[in-house]
Amino acid sequence: MGLDILFLILGGVMLAAMVLGALIALDRRRRAHLERIERALPARQIAHTSAPSRRKSSASSAANATGVARLLGQLEAALRRAGLRLSVTECLAQVGIAVLILFAGLTLGLRQPPFLAALLAAIIPAIVLVLILRLSYARRIAAFTLLLPEALDVFARGLKAGRPVADSLAIVVENAPEPLRSEFAICHGQLTLGTGLADTFTDLAHRMPTPEANFFGVATSLQTETGGNLVDTIENLAQQLRDRRRLKQKARALSSEARASAVILASLPFGITGVIFVLNADYLSPLFFDPRGVKLLVAGLVGIIIGVLMMIRMGRLDV
Repeated sequence: MGLDILFLILGGVMLAAMVLGALIALDRRRRAHLERIERALPARQIAHTSAPSRRKSSASSAANATGVARLLGQLEAALRRAGLRLSVTECLAQVGIAVLILFAGLTLGLRQPPFLAALLAAIIPAIVLVLILRLSYARRIAAFTLLLPEALDVFARGLKAGRPVADSLAIVVENAPEPLRSEFAICHGQLTLGTGLADTFTDLAHRMPTPEANFFGVATSLQTETGGNLVDTIENLAQQLRDRRRLKQKARALSSEARASAVILASLPFGITGVIFVLNADYLSPLFFDPRGVKLLVAGLVGIIIGVLMMIRMGRLDV
């Protein structure tokens, strides 16, 4: 009986992997086809598209849009903001495989009721996906904020050497790491196509909604409207961003006690559970094999997560 269950799980995993591979291949083929079409389509044809046709196209697309399509669009935007090189099809396929594996493990391994197993298998991967997107987005924002002053220095030195704005941005794109490279590459493309300097950096602030990027967009907009030396503006802004970064690091050092307390209190239940498991594993078996114990285990984990999030929130200082 145990081998039959094992073969069933392995067969389901292999089938899900084959389906995932087929979906990934089809999605990559579709994206390559769309890229070829975009490269072949003349830019003037895009620029001189008539306004009535654009309004008709937007109206028809809005009429055909459904809740599922809007949800997929939001997921695609979240993946793009998080900097994950993953399409919506690949993401949904991986979530579907996780749902199948989790449902099989809960029903066959832990002997849970099918309704409860299906509910947990649907909720847990969705929560994990949201957490991954949020963490990736926060990490990308933090990397952008950390590297922005140095990129502004390179940009200012290029302008001081007499190079045009687009060429100075090209230097930043060539030397900056991610995510600065991709974001400033978009800015360089907009400037090359004729977009104004203020509008370009305002779009950058919209894509990267951080106070530092907002400072950069507002400073360049004011400099464009009122005049002045752009090099001095960028150098002063870079110095202010460094001072702000030092102040944030000081605030982080002052709040380190609260963060250490959160880590200790969050790891304490798991540490005690590990010690009890080593000393007497049968004592914990009702938590995993009894339906009432599983419910208590889930409630305890949810309480721990809520408590940790509250402590992190209390120990966070906005600078």
